[in-house]
Formats: sequence, C-alpha cells, structure tokens
Amino acid sequence: MSDEVVYAVFEPSEAKLLQTTSQTNLLVENPILASALSNIFPYLLLMDNLLEILTWTNTDPYQNFLLLVGYSVLVLYWDTLKLLILPLLMAVSFSSVVWRTSTIINDSKYGEKPTIDEVLQTLHNITVRLEVFFRPARHVRFTRKNYVKFVFSAILLTPLHATVVSTFLSPVSLTWLLGLFFLSYHSPWAYAIRHLLWRSLYIRLIAYYMTGLDIRLSRDAGKEKSHSTISRVHSPNGTDVEEEQTGDLVPDAAKVSSNNDFTILKKVIASPTQLRQTVRFDILENERRWFGFGWSKLLLPNERASYCYEPSMRPSPDPQDDDFEFPVFEHDLYKYQWQWMDDRWELDLEFNKSRYKTGWVYYDSNWANPVYRDQSNKYTRTRKWTRRATLLIDKRDTVNDY
Repeated sequence: MSDEVVYAVFEPSEAKLLQTTSQTNLLVENPILASALSNIFPYLLLMDNLLEILTWTNTDPYQNFLLLVGYSVLVLYWDTLKLLILPLLMAVSFSSVVWRTSTIINDSKYGEKPTIDEVLQTLHNITVRLEVFFRPARHVRFTRKNYVKFVFSAILLTPLHATVVSTFLSPVSLTWLLGLFFLSYHSPWAYAIRHLLWRSLYIRLIAYYMTGLDIRLSRDAGKEKSHSTISRVHSPNGTDVEEEQTGDLVPDAAKVSSNNDFTILKKVIASPTQLRQTVRFDILENERRWFGFGWSKLLLPNERASYCYEPSMRPSPDPQDDDFEFPVFEHDLYKYQWQWMDDRWELDLEFNKSRYKTGWVYYDSNWANPVYRDQSNKYTRTRKWTRRATLLIDKRDTVNDY
C-alpha cells in the first residue's frame, strides 16, 4: 500500500479564487494580443480598484469604512455642505480622482511595463470580483409570473411607502439608508446579518409573497440550486452481482432494491463492460397549511423540503422543471449515462389508495396520522410523483488514479 498522502479538493473560497497561475504560452505566441492587453492594463487596474472596494475584497477594509463615512456625511449634512464647502469639496474630489487615474496610467505607460502574468492576474481578479458582485442577481430565477407579481406588490406597497417616508423617514434618511445598503451589501457583517434574518419564517413569507419566488423554508434553502438539488451519491451499485430479470418490467417488491435517491427495478448486463439499470424516481411533494394563506410549499426550517426523494428524504429538484438534474456519482471509476423511459412525471395514485385523483395524503402538524381526505385538523399534506429512467453504467477497462 502506498504511503502517499491524498488531499481532498474542496470548492475554493473567494480568497483562493483571486489566485491564479502563469499561463503565458498563448500570449507569447500572439504578440498582438499581448500588446493590446498591455495598453489597456491601466484601465483594468482602475476597474479592479473600483470592484475591490464595492465587493469588500481589498486588503485594506478601512477604505470601505472611510467611503461609508464620507457618503453618510455628504448625504446627512448636505444642506450645510452645499452652502459652505461645496466648491472646495468638488475640487478636492475631482482632483483626487484625476490624480489617482493619472498616476496609474502614467506608471503603466511610462514606468516599468507590466508583465503578461500581471495582466492575466488583473483580468482574473476582475472576473472573480464581477462574479461576486453579481452573485445575488445571478441565482434569482425570475419568470413572467414573478415579474407581474413583483410589479403588483410594488403598486400595493406604494401607499405604505408614502406613509413611511412622510411620517417616519425623510427623503434624506431614506437615501442614506439605501446608499449604505448598496455600499455595504458585500461586507462580511452585512452578509452575516442577512443570513441571521433569513432564518426567520416571517421574513421568508414576506419575501415570497412580494416576489413570487420559490423560497423554501428549510436549512438548505440558502444554498445555490446547482448544489442543493443535485443528488450526490457514491455508487449506483448495491452489489457486484448483476441481476437479469425477465417478464414484467416492474419486479416483485422483494426484488426491488432502493439505492440512494432512486429505486433500482431491473439490472441487465448489456456487454462485458456495460450494465443497464432500470430505475424509478419517487419524489414527494410536500405542503403546509398556513392560516390566512392556505396550502403553500413554505415549510418549517426543521422539517422536510417542499420536494424530496422518498427513499432518503433529501431535497430534490422540482419534478415539473424541464431541467431535472440526475444524481451525480462522486467518483470517476465508471461512466454513467441517463435517459428517461417515461415521457413525463405521473402521480402515484397507490400512494393515497386511489381515493382521489389529486393524490394527496393529509397529516397533522407533525406529519403523522395520515388520512386521504382534507380535514380541519390536518395541516400538512404529501403526494408522490414517479418517473422511470434507464442508467447505463460503462465500466472502463482502465482507471486513472491521480
């Protein structure tokens, strides 16, 4: 057995993302590209300096605090400043911007020429900081229904906004608060405060009914969808013995094996290196009844997600989405190919004993005491969606061990 130490590779943090390696081969072979990047390098530095302040990724956070203090003084004491030192303030601000810009441009053009690695490092930093800056908007999936609901909510909130501005907050105070929110949005303490507030059920309810977004009241709701809804399992093989069944496609219950987030119905050896499995996805759709709102997919933080796999009760994607993501197997020993066998998701009417075509089973507040008809003392309900797929496992002859 080898004594080498194997280290796991995790998702890099923002500090790690701001590091890159030398990749100068392409630019050395293309001098025109290298010259163009060298000429725009001063402007790249200016953009990088602006983004590092807005995203709070600079090495000197006091610049951000000075910016917040300067903005606060300018907005709150504008009536006094515009009469006394407005010309001086404009002259100092304009001179500072011109001096900063001229210094960077002159140093880059007439001083020591930047290396290709420095240009690439700056471009990489700009890319990462833009990703950080637009991260909140990039993961919000608005549909036409969300836009209509958002505009309608804004119209309904206009009288409340007018009352607050005219009674509690002056326009100056409102402008000051909005500016502080924008300038400090990516700061570490603002990030921590938002996460603490997001744990509140009422905050999520307000956000849901104002925007119409599918907001889940679970501990995994803050994660990005690309990470939280993908099923990550170790292997689809529960045993090394492949079973070949004949007859009906769906075998007896005793022969059905549940593995991770799906149920294996059938195994067929397609070739000496390929195994074909017929699997079934069972996804539970869960809802809770809220007084004044009715049935909603907003659930309590300590309970199941609005959509979850039946075998494992882990969060699952919405089966009605066209981009349903198959499970990801976290090793590279085999190659996996998924393909749907059924055209669409179907309700499992056996789940509620075929009592009603809607498929719902109703429970009490603790997801216990199931009944098949809605009652006044039932506050949760569940129905099951099923769909079959085929999984082709290609067992490659060689395994690259890194």
